[in-house]
Amino acid sequence: MRRLVYQTLIHLALPLVSVISWRKCKQAKQQNPQLPDCFNEKFGHIHPQQQNGIVIHAVSLGETRSILPLISALQKQYPQRPITVTNGSVRGAKQLAGTLPEGVEHHFLALDYPFAVNAFLSALQPKLMLVVETEIWPNLINACAKQQVPLMMINARLKQSSMQSYQKWGGDWLKDTLNNFQWIGCQFPADLHHFLELGVKADKLKLHGNLKFDLEIPSDIPQQAKQWKQANPQVSEKFIWVAASTHEGEEELMQAAHAQLQQPSLLILVPRQADRFHEVEKQLQTQGIHYITRSSGKPIEEDTQVYLADTVGEMMLWFEISDVAFVGGSLVPFGGHNILEPAAVKTAVISGKWHHNLQALYDAMANENGVLIVDSAEQLGEHLQQLADDEVLRSKQAEQGFHAFQQHSGALQRLLDDLKPFL
Repeated sequence: MRRLVYQTLIHLALPLVSVISWRKCKQAKQQNPQLPDCFNEKFGHIHPQQQNGIVIHAVSLGETRSILPLISALQKQYPQRPITVTNGSVRGAKQLAGTLPEGVEHHFLALDYPFAVNAFLSALQPKLMLVVETEIWPNLINACAKQQVPLMMINARLKQSSMQSYQKWGGDWLKDTLNNFQWIGCQFPADLHHFLELGVKADKLKLHGNLKFDLEIPSDIPQQAKQWKQANPQVSEKFIWVAASTHEGEEELMQAAHAQLQQPSLLILVPRQADRFHEVEKQLQTQGIHYITRSSGKPIEEDTQVYLADTVGEMMLWFEISDVAFVGGSLVPFGGHNILEPAAVKTAVISGKWHHNLQALYDAMANENGVLIVDSAEQLGEHLQQLADDEVLRSKQAEQGFHAFQQHSGALQRLLDDLKPFL
């Protein structure tokens, strides 16, 4: 019955879905002519340059970045197997442009209609397919089972609230659908337990850990940081902190926290979304804050308060440069972002209280005292002042974060071991 309801609802929505997809794809093509023909691809009409490979579906830029080490390892171990990365959103595709390794093809994932996913699979003829985190598309899952395409969910996470919603609305139909996966590789024991409660067979569940703990940090990042500081000599005596992946309403809180600091300081401000760079710059202008943008190429001056990092792909550089990192999306009720990147380069990490999107990850770090949690701009300012005043305390906090990061690495190798029989 639930299967029939699902199929009825998605087909009734088809005209609306088609119009929305057409508008978004048309706009995306105008902004970035290099993008694939997303409207046709969303309905399964793709023209791949390679087949019989590994298809990895990563919904957003964050998920894609988490699988870059996996892609690199697969290319080394199975050079004869082409790799295709898919995503579902136009915004995600724009963010992915230019970030994928050489030789990796990109397409849009077909919408979850039987005719679309069947055409998608027929075009690519994948040797196996991996979906990153909790992407559950019933028609795609069932089509893979019917066409005997091995399908795995990797880096899977399932919150208590999501599990309860799936139980309520999915019932036995969802249980049977999930059991069509070859296996589901979970991040944490809590995730595995939630999948068990949904009815996934125990022998289909694996505990790999979080791929985001297995970061691949570019080897030239320390040299880039050194060059940046040489090009900006005015920062040599300043306390530098970065506010990374900030959301709407959060930049003002960062500025309020920064205003509490009593010594010469620089805030590197990195909005989460590139389309907000201009908006944040206008805020800084309105408030009369002395700032410099990364894109201007100008050196930092003695009275510069904020350095607006209005570029993409340089987050690890800002973490390497900074004494302390605040990870955004957490002082507004978004749900948090990746706290592992600053920890991996031994930078002390602070987060706000809203981190429910990555609760298990935050719990793992907090258990090792690897992250400081604050609930207001005032409290953030207080912690920043303490860390700015006490270099020993700052070093200790950074070491605890780095230790927590190291304690939870190894997920990539466990995943590769479990993929080996299929490749």
